[in-house]
Amino acid sequence: MKLSQELIAILAVGVTLTGLQVTLFVSLRGEMGSMETRLRGEIGVVRDEMRGEMSVLRDEMRGEMNVLREDVRHDIDALRLDIQDIREDVRQLRDKLLVPAGGV
Repeated sequence: MKLSQELIAILAVGVTLTGLQVTLFVSLRGEMGSMETRLRGEIGVVRDEMRGEMSVLRDEMRGEMNVLREDVRHDIDALRLDIQDIREDVRQLRDKLLVPAGGV
């Protein structure tokens, strides 16, 4: 009879341990699900923040590009005026050089 009481005690401990493992598994599974939900939320927040920052950077870059484009246009316009002045100077010099000596 003593052996069967020890066997019953061992089985009872085994059943208790199995119950604890199941309880722990269910608890951990719930915690994991909760963590997953929180992580998804945090990832969504980070993604939205990154999109916002990228949008701001894109707008800043567009603004800078517009400023640079205007600077280049201004420089090109200045070069065109300089070229026109040089052409006019060359024409005047040519006209002076081509005037007959006795005509002045």
